[in-house]
Amino acid sequence: FAFESEGGSVASMTSIRSHRIADYRRCLVVSVGLMVFQQLSGFHAIMMFTTDICAQAGLSNAELSTMIVISAQVLLTALSCALVETAGRRLLLQIAGATMCLAHLGLSYYYLAREHSLWAPPWLALLCLSTYVVGYSVGMGPIPWIVLAEIFPVEVVGTASSLGTAVGWASSLVVCWVFRGAQAALGADGAFLLFAFICLGCFVFVTALVPETRGKSLEQILWVMYGPMQSARQVAKKNVELADAKLLGA
Repeated sequence: FAFESEGGSVASMTSIRSHRIADYRRCLVVSVGLMVFQQLSGFHAIMMFTTDICAQAGLSNAELSTMIVISAQVLLTALSCALVETAGRRLLLQIAGATMCLAHLGLSYYYLAREHSLWAPPWLALLCLSTYVVGYSVGMGPIPWIVLAEIFPVEVVGTASSLGTAVGWASSLVVCWVFRGAQAALGADGAFLLFAFICLGCFVFVTALVPETRGKSLEQILWVMYGPMQSARQVAKKNVELADAKLLGA
C-alpha cells in the first residue's frame, strides 16, 4: 500500500519496511498460532488410532486401510492446492477447524458409548476419521505454511519461517510425548474431547486474527493486519530513529 506524506506526495511502504522480526508481532502471533494449532489439532492421535478404528469397522485388512487413509490425505492435500486460490485461505482454515472439531466430538462419543455399551456402530468412527482427514488435509495441513510465507516481507520471512518450523515441531513433540499419558488419564473419549476444544479454539483464532491473503499484495495484507495502528509513516519514523541512533553510536 501507499501513504500520503505531509507534502502530498505518495510513498510506497515497500521502501520503508522494517528489517526486524520484532516489528511484526501480530504476523508472528498469526503464523506461530497456526503452526501450533496444526500440531495440537490431534493429527498424530488420529493416525495412532487409524488401524484400531479400521479393524473395529470390520475391514478385513486394517493395515491396508490405514495406508489408503494416508494416501487419501496426500490426494486431498493436492486438492487443497486447487481450492486455496478459489475458496481462499481463511475460509478453508475455518472449514478445517469446524470439521476437525466435529470429527473429534464424534470419536469422543464413540469411545464413551463403547465403554457404556451404548449405540456406537463402527462405521461412525470410520466416518469421523474420514471427516477429520478431509478437514486437516484440505485446510490445517498445508495452509499454515502458505500463510506464513505470505504475511511477512522478504526481509524477515526466513527468520519467521525458521521460528514457525521450530515451534511446529516442538508442538508435535509435545503431542507425541503427552498423548499416551493423557489417554490413560482421561480415556480415549476424554482425549478426543480435549482435541475437539482445541480445534474449536483454532476456529475462533482464525476467525478473529487470520486475514484473507488470497489475491492481496504484501502491502495490502499488512495494512489489513495493522491499519492505522502501524501506518507507513510510523514505520518510517521508527526506522529513521533507529538509523540516527546507530549513527550517534558510531
